[in-house]
Amino acid sequence: MSDTNIRKAEPAIQSKTDRTQSAQQPQQRKERRRFTPRRFLFSSRLTQLILAANLIGLIILVSGALAMNRFEEGLIQGKIDNLQSLAATITTVMAEQATGFGLQSELDVDGAKQVLRGVNVPQGWRVRLHDRNGLVVADTERLRDDIEVGTLDPIIPPEAVEPDPLLQRWRVGLTGWARTTLHRLPWRKARRDRLRRDLRADVMAGLGGDAVAGARYDADDTLVVTVTLPVSRVQQVLGTVTVESHDVASIVEAERRALAPIIALALIATLLSSLALILFITLPMRRLARAAERVARNPQDYDAIPDLSRRRDEIGDLSVVMRDMTRGLFNRVDDIANFAADVAHEIKNPLTSLRSASDTLSVARTDEQRDKLIAIIQQDVSRMNRLITDISHASKVDANLARDTAQILDLAEIVHNIVDFYQQTATDSDASVLNATALVEPVFIRAFETPFAQVLRNLIDNAMTFSPPGGVVTVTAEADEQTATITVEDEGPGIPPANLDAVFDRFYTQRPEGAIFGSHSGLGLAICRQIVRAHKGRIWAENRANEDGAVQGARFTVALPRQTTGGGPSAPRRKRS
Repeated sequence: MSDTNIRKAEPAIQSKTDRTQSAQQPQQRKERRRFTPRRFLFSSRLTQLILAANLIGLIILVSGALAMNRFEEGLIQGKIDNLQSLAATITTVMAEQATGFGLQSELDVDGAKQVLRGVNVPQGWRVRLHDRNGLVVADTERLRDDIEVGTLDPIIPPEAVEPDPLLQRWRVGLTGWARTTLHRLPWRKARRDRLRRDLRADVMAGLGGDAVAGARYDADDTLVVTVTLPVSRVQQVLGTVTVESHDVASIVEAERRALAPIIALALIATLLSSLALILFITLPMRRLARAAERVARNPQDYDAIPDLSRRRDEIGDLSVVMRDMTRGLFNRVDDIANFAADVAHEIKNPLTSLRSASDTLSVARTDEQRDKLIAIIQQDVSRMNRLITDISHASKVDANLARDTAQILDLAEIVHNIVDFYQQTATDSDASVLNATALVEPVFIRAFETPFAQVLRNLIDNAMTFSPPGGVVTVTAEADEQTATITVEDEGPGIPPANLDAVFDRFYTQRPEGAIFGSHSGLGLAICRQIVRAHKGRIWAENRANEDGAVQGARFTVALPRQTTGGGPSAPRRKRS
C-alpha cells in the first residue's frame, strides 16, 4: 500500500491539460524517429550536399580559368618563338645581302627593303627596320603593294535578318559592357601599366646588341607580342629588326567566346546550388524560426513547430528536438501550474483547521477544551511543517537531477547497501527488510546515485509503513538482456484496484490504521515516479495474491534500461554506504 497517492473522497476530475495530453498521445506515438546526434561532420548528408553543390560550379570555373590562362601563356610563347625565328632569318639575310663589305659596312636601305619585300609576313604581323640612329627606315605596312582579290559576301535577304533586333542589340551591349568591365578591373590595369610598351627602349637595347622579346601593351591597350634583334656585320651593329604580332588579342578573345558556354554552365550550376540551399536549408530554417516566434507569442499554440522528421539531416534533427523541447517545456509549465494548485489545496486544509481551532480557543470554557484545541493546533502546525518540507524536496528533484552526473552503477551493490542500512538501523517495532537478490552475474545501470537511492528508500519506507508488526519487506533485483528490475514487496493490506495508478499522483494519500493524521504528505511515490522517468524507466504497483486470490500485500516494481560497460571512464562505481 502507498503512503503517497489516494485522493480523499474526491472524485478524480480530468483537467483540460490532461485531456489535451491524452489527445496528443496518439500523435506522439506517430513520431517517426528520435533525435540521433551525428558524431562526424562529413557523415551528414546535408554537409555532403552543400559541399558537392558548391564544388561543382567552383571546379568548372577554376578549370576554365586555368585552361584559359595556360592557353594564353602558351600562345604568347609560341608567338615569341615564331617571331624570333622570322626575325633571325631576316637579320641573317640582311647581314649577308644588305650591309656591304669591309670594316666600313653600312646598312643598305634599298637592299633591306628588297629583303623585306621577299619575306612572307603573315596577316596581322608587322616588321620594322631601324638604322643605327634608331630611325625607322623600312616598314612592311608601307611596303605592301599587293591588292587582295576576293568574292564579296552575298547580300543578306530581308527575311534572313535577325527576327528580334532588340535582342541582338541587347547581346552586343551586354558583351561590350562585360568587355569594358573586365578591362577596367584594377589588377588588369596594373598589369597593362607594368607591361607598357616602349619601342624606343627596345630599339636602343637591340642597337646595344641585346635581343628583346615579350608581350607588351601599346598606347591603345592592345596586346602586342614583339621581338627585336640586332642586324650586325661581324662585330658592328648596323640596325635592328622588330617583328611584332597584333593578332594574339583576337585569338584569345575568340577562345574566350568559346569559353562562354563553360561560364554559362558554371553560372547555371551556381544558381541551381543556391536554389537548392534556399529550398532545403533557408526556407525550412525560416519556417522553424517563424514557428518558434509564433509559439513565443501564443503559448497555447506550442504544437506549431513543423514536423520535418522525414528529412534525414540536421534540419530534421532540429525539428524533432524543437518539437520535443517545446512540448516538454509547456508540459512542465502545466505541471508547475497543477502542482501549485495542488499545493494551495493541501495547505488550505490545515490552515482552515488552524483558524477554526484558534477562533474556538478564545471562547473555550474549560481547561480540557483548551488543551484539546491546543493539541489540534500543534498537530496542524506539525502537518503543515511536514507538508512544506516534502513540497520543498519535490520541487528540487528536477534541479538536483540537472546538477548531478549519471554513473554506471552495480544494481546488486545498490540494493545491498540500502538493505544493509535498514537492517542496521531497525528497531523492534519496525518491519524487517530482506534482500532476496540472487544475480549470477553483475548487472549495471546508468543512474544518478543519490536520487536513485532516494527511490529505493521511499519505496521501502512506504512498504514498512503499511506492513504489520513483525512483517517482512522483501527487496529483489533481477535482470534480463535489456532491462533491470527492482521489486519491493510488503505484507500489508494491499492497494484498492481502482487506485493502482492513482497512488503515484501528488497528494493522494491513504493512511494505514493507527497512523498519526498528517504524518504523510502524499509526495513520496510521486517523487519516485518523477525520478524513474528521468532515468528513462517505468514504475508501477500491483497486489500480491495467494492461490485463492486473497491479497497478501503490495508490490512496487522499478524497470530501468540495462547498461553494458567495458571499463574505463564508464566503469561501474562500487561504494559501500
